[in-house]
Amino acid sequence: MQDPRTFKNERLTYKFDIVAKEAISANDEIFLKETGCRIRELRVLRLIDDMPGTTFAEIAKTTGFDRSLTSRILKVLLSSELILRENDPADARMFRLSTTEKGKAVRRTARQVSDRLEVILTDPLSAQELRALHEILARLGDWVTSEEYREALSQDIISQ
Repeated sequence: MQDPRTFKNERLTYKFDIVAKEAISANDEIFLKETGCRIRELRVLRLIDDMPGTTFAEIAKTTGFDRSLTSRILKVLLSSELILRENDPADARMFRLSTTEKGKAVRRTARQVSDRLEVILTDPLSAQELRALHEILARLGDWVTSEEYREALSQDIISQ
């Protein structure tokens, strides 16, 4: 049974936020020790590896990080030689980002660390509960990114 002191608020979004922040906080130093990168840097590295040729603006939009934070993360990844920045052939004002072989190796290591940490995180759940959690989160993810959700939010739900 969950200790009622774990959450100071009953709202679901608050609970999601607390679980995520606590897990990230607990794991960040482990990732730094094992890969040389913090979790946010690894997220950006993964996105660049998944979308070679992506731009600064695309990374900032996808991560939701502000431009200043995105810029600092890219500087870390560039100085660590985990990514490359090349001028766009069609527009010299734009840079395209891609991972280096070193960056790909760091990503592989981070995946192994992440897999081990996720097992620890989900240890209190049965296999059936874990499958259900993944299914529920997938449905919620589809919902909160849908046009229908945005339409529902734009309606005056307070007066209902």
